[in-house]
Amino acid sequence: MEKINLNEIPNKPGIYIFKDDYDDPIYVGKAKNLRKRVPSYFNKNTSWKTKRLTSEAKSIAFVVSENEANALLAEYSFIQEYKPKYNIQFKDDKSYPYVTITNEEWPRAFVTRNIQQQNINFGPFPFIGAAKRSLDHLINIFPVRTCTKNTFDRHNKLNKPCLLYEIDKCSGPCVDLINKNDYEDLLSNLKEFYKGNSDTYINKKVEEMTIHSNKQEFEEANKIKITLKHLENARVNQTLMTSNDKNVDVIGIDIGRYDVVLSCLLIRNGRIVGEVKNNFEPMNVKDYENYLPQIIINLFEKNMPSNEVLVSHEFPLSETIQKKLENKWNKKITLSNPKRGWKKDLLNTAINDAKELRRVADLKRRSDLEFRSLSLEQLQHKLNLKKIPYRIEAYDISNLGDKFRVGSMVVMEDGIPKPSMYRKFHIKSFKGQDDFRSMEEIIFRRVKRLINNEEKDQSFRRNPDLILIDGGKGQLSKAKSVIDHFKLDIDLSLIHI
Repeated sequence: MEKINLNEIPNKPGIYIFKDDYDDPIYVGKAKNLRKRVPSYFNKNTSWKTKRLTSEAKSIAFVVSENEANALLAEYSFIQEYKPKYNIQFKDDKSYPYVTITNEEWPRAFVTRNIQQQNINFGPFPFIGAAKRSLDHLINIFPVRTCTKNTFDRHNKLNKPCLLYEIDKCSGPCVDLINKNDYEDLLSNLKEFYKGNSDTYINKKVEEMTIHSNKQEFEEANKIKITLKHLENARVNQTLMTSNDKNVDVIGIDIGRYDVVLSCLLIRNGRIVGEVKNNFEPMNVKDYENYLPQIIINLFEKNMPSNEVLVSHEFPLSETIQKKLENKWNKKITLSNPKRGWKKDLLNTAINDAKELRRVADLKRRSDLEFRSLSLEQLQHKLNLKKIPYRIEAYDISNLGDKFRVGSMVVMEDGIPKPSMYRKFHIKSFKGQDDFRSMEEIIFRRVKRLINNEEKDQSFRRNPDLILIDGGKGQLSKAKSVIDHFKLDIDLSLIHI
């Protein structure tokens, strides 16, 4: 990238956008002051990831904002739309499942990831299967409808209940087989269970079972026993975290040398019902004030937060994020960083969980990220390359008689094999066996597709930093002649197997 003129950088809040050869955004950041922030990416002591970003970037664009809060929102919108590859992204952006009870004449209970504010939502559940199993067991006890509106209306017109009624998994409200008061009682019991208030109901059933058993009414006692079994199976394995019935989300963050680990405990009625775990690789792990706001926004993009969110680190713009979440989910939300009491204890639990994730990640990283980074730097030094070879392409020719002549392209990016980007070339320009001409042909065809502005294949669109040629000086000479012809800045080297 050409040297940036400092005077060309706005001396105002806003966002900065690094772009690649194709003018595609590869990284977006926000700043209180763009002129002070952007030059920091070009310091000598930056991380390997930052060096990679700046080596790949060909231009920088700026969008000025009135203040830092507006810059944060602009950054979020831009990341959501373009998903730049160097920005923090959640590994799993699925929302958690909830059990929902609709707000209609005959309310329906069902499992969904797309919750709506007008309905009553219980959860989140750690897995979709756990939510479905829980509801299925409870429907055996509290048989409210689970069908869609279309199914309900169809059976209402037919004046005939569906199969669920026949197997005792619905009370038949579609054809008035249950009155409103009794149906409301079923709903009330179902809601109380999901609120964590099932003990009273269970104790009552245990007493009834005992009475029937003492009277030797074993059939009735067995029915209650089955009911209690369903209730037991409906309970999600939860860990009691508080002695009260608080709903709170607890975000613990551990900042390491290379990445940031997040553990978010989802606590409902004093119990852990789910956990979000993620690790991120920001440009500068110590600069958490800049990336933490986006992490929290991403976290609750699809998962509805509780009314209270505890965060292990203080950061600016928390009020802006709070308002954004309140507008999105249409409810009061508080972000805080408690220093004492049971809330601080919860934070310590989440932080310790994040630290354990860090320990495991670091064990893997020793033989992964750091090793790959150092290896690529060593390779650059060993081969006297102009830059670190983040994308390496290797070429070989295979002959099986005169008819089966194939060239192969193997790709590694950031030291990791990329099989989805492997390609093969059938030799077309001549007949017979000639490894030199074959190598010349496949390198020519590869380069032609690289410089083709309309090329759609991502593997061919990407510019290699280093090309490895399997063969001898003859193959290398042919490949070099093609690279020189098109005046490309690509390093070449021989490999011997």
